[in-house]
Amino acid sequence: MAKFKIQYASTAEQSLYSQITHLQPYVGNAGAQQKLSRLIVEVEALLSVNPLAYPISPQASLFGITQYRELNHEGYRIFFEFFDSEQLVVVGLILAQKQSVEDQLINYCLMFDR
Repeated sequence: MAKFKIQYASTAEQSLYSQITHLQPYVGNAGAQQKLSRLIVEVEALLSVNPLAYPISPQASLFGITQYRELNHEGYRIFFEFFDSEQLVVVGLILAQKQSVEDQLINYCLMFDR
């Protein structure tokens, strides 16, 4: 079975750093980095084998954004796009289960509207 390449958009990197910052007061810097590193390894293993196994994101589709699929794993939601012709998965966002896609869209618009 073919393995798909995985890349991360800058928004995914920023959201990952936000998750680490959120966890630090509870588990320390090393604990936060370890937890999120383990998450990334597990998510890459899942996405590299069969990215189409995961549905279009229900919450994102409410806003007309239908190109993103959503993988729920270990209390996190991983939003990604799949490019079949390139055998490529691009992770766009990493959110905790309770975080809102709408809030993240607003943050993104405010951050890049300068």
